[in-house]
Amino acid sequence: MTLLAILITAVAGVAMGWINNVAGGAGMFALWALQYSCGLPLAIANPTARVAAVAIGLFSFLGYMRAGQRAPLRAWLHGLLAIPGAVLGSRLALLLPPIAFRVYLASVMVMLLWQLRRPAPAQAAAGQPQWLTVLACLLIGLHMGYSQVGTGLVITLVLAAAYRRDLVALNAGKSAIVIATSCSSVTTFWAAHAIAWVPGAVLAAGAAFGSYIASHWAVRKGSEGVRRVVIAIALLTLVEQTISVVLDACSQKHSG
Repeated sequence: MTLLAILITAVAGVAMGWINNVAGGAGMFALWALQYSCGLPLAIANPTARVAAVAIGLFSFLGYMRAGQRAPLRAWLHGLLAIPGAVLGSRLALLLPPIAFRVYLASVMVMLLWQLRRPAPAQAAAGQPQWLTVLACLLIGLHMGYSQVGTGLVITLVLAAAYRRDLVALNAGKSAIVIATSCSSVTTFWAAHAIAWVPGAVLAAGAAFGSYIASHWAVRKGSEGVRRVVIAIALLTLVEQTISVVLDACSQKHSG
């Protein structure tokens, strides 16, 4: 890696760590840095970004703990339930074409924006049924393993009811889920020799710093502040993925 590539990757890691802690969807920064600065193909850049996801989960957990917001015990259970999905999703990431990834991610952003179109009610609603929470955890793991981009947004989408739409408590719990799913995903990709460890370590260092400082911001701003960031990132991700789908389709049409 050149000095410029190291700098760009580290900065991308800081942005990824901060945004993914508070909301999610910033994994695109990692993919851009790894592909365009480090010269990695998407088939290697996507798995390599999971190394930074481990750092985000760990330092998010430490940051929330220092700010007085601990991840609840049930969040670790949610993480364990998500591991089978993460392994399956990682295998799919090694098999499916890029356009499938982009269409899937754009669809997830639409669903998230639909859910967050209104502020949380003044009185929290009842939590969701246990069987639905188990299914949600499996879907979270599947998403982490397959794309990783927007995992925080997916957690917000499918587990908001389980945390009674308290986005600060959900973010603290999210750290435990990310640790479990990203570690299992990294293990799967490592076994397939699909990770570039040096760029991954640089990205992870920046992500650790960004994730840690974001924990304090989230606790200070509260659920409504986090909600606004989630909506903004989801909109940007949806636009970016929609444009990419159109460009990929046009490219395949011309090449055909």
